[in-house]
Amino acid sequence: MKSPRILIVDDEIGPREALRMVLKDEFSLSVATNGKEALDQLCSYPVDLILMDMKMPLMDGMQALRLLKEMYPQIPVLMITAYGTIDTAVEAMKIGAVDFITKPFDSFTIRDKIRAVLSEKPQALKSGKIQHQIQEASEKLTEHQSQLKKHIVQLSKLSTIGMLTQGLMHNLSSPLLVVLGRAELMKEKLIDLKSQLASWSSLGKTGENLDASSILREHDQNIRDSETIIENVMRLNDIIHNVLRKSRQDQIDTPQRVNLSELVRENLDLLEADLFFKHQISKSYDLSDNVPPIRGVYSDFSQAFLNIVQNAIDAMRESEKKELFIKTHSDALFAYLLVQDSGCGIPASDVDRIFEPFFTTKRSSDDSLPSGTGIGLYMVKLLMEPYKVSINVSSQPGETIFLLKIPRTDVQDSGEVTDGSL
Repeated sequence: MKSPRILIVDDEIGPREALRMVLKDEFSLSVATNGKEALDQLCSYPVDLILMDMKMPLMDGMQALRLLKEMYPQIPVLMITAYGTIDTAVEAMKIGAVDFITKPFDSFTIRDKIRAVLSEKPQALKSGKIQHQIQEASEKLTEHQSQLKKHIVQLSKLSTIGMLTQGLMHNLSSPLLVVLGRAELMKEKLIDLKSQLASWSSLGKTGENLDASSILREHDQNIRDSETIIENVMRLNDIIHNVLRKSRQDQIDTPQRVNLSELVRENLDLLEADLFFKHQISKSYDLSDNVPPIRGVYSDFSQAFLNIVQNAIDAMRESEKKELFIKTHSDALFAYLLVQDSGCGIPASDVDRIFEPFFTTKRSSDDSLPSGTGIGLYMVKLLMEPYKVSINVSSQPGETIFLLKIPRTDVQDSGEVTDGSL
């Protein structure tokens, strides 16, 4: 039967030779004088066990142990230490050493510990293989989970775009129709004016007997029509600018300084594309210009805000009173975003579940089946978790409040935190 291979790592020749003499009849031995030399040997000479001293030059035992557990986690390591460094030996076991031996050596104790470790090694290897498989499966699951989260985020963004498209087209077409109508009217009036001037010229009328008041009236009307056209073109420009700005910001997936109040304003402008939001909901805002910038991915906070407001809009569709209140403010350590609606409210039994994936309280028109996707508020939780944002929800019929408590990234102090009351 092949003898188990043991690598002895010690810079002092005395202890190294003493171990060799004790173990040579039972084990196949090799030696190294420091951690670096041991790692070099393992590349070409695999072993079943390592005996390693704590204190060595170039690379000491603790440094070498950390590298060994990364590169050769299946090889058990027994640390050699003096009585005065027991605490260090215990720390070594936390890193991955199976046990430790104290100087001076007891030959019987050394052999017993080595035999015990080697007898457990097959089971340890099996266990290690299973652990490795579990680790690989866990990593793959984490990767798939990450990809799924990205797909859900994208789905949520596309869902928002889909809901706003119809209203956005309406907001674009209304001023376009005004511009088209006024431009055609101006064209007709200018053609008529040209015909009148040509007619007067053929009749020999001079500037003295032309109907100046009529020409001035036409001129003033054309000026008013031009102003109307300019005003509506400016409206179109603002709508397009807002959409393009949001599109550009949403494509940036790296953290940046985000002005919370400005983000809210931009997204509220975009929500004007929702005709129900624009025409049927009474809105009031209290957006502070003194909220310090927060650091994060713009689209994370933008999408979270839109999802909360969309949830509020849906809650008010059947409500008699349709009122939306949004506020931003800050204190010494946090920025706050509050969204309050006068909708149907969330049942007390469901408040703790609204952030679960695919859970929804929205009902179809016959009130029999859920009609929501159940990912809107789940996305809010998913997007805000990396920023350690706490989300407090209180609800009763006629009033639901979402309060986001966002840690300020410009503050490092961990002193007293206020409650963010409004």
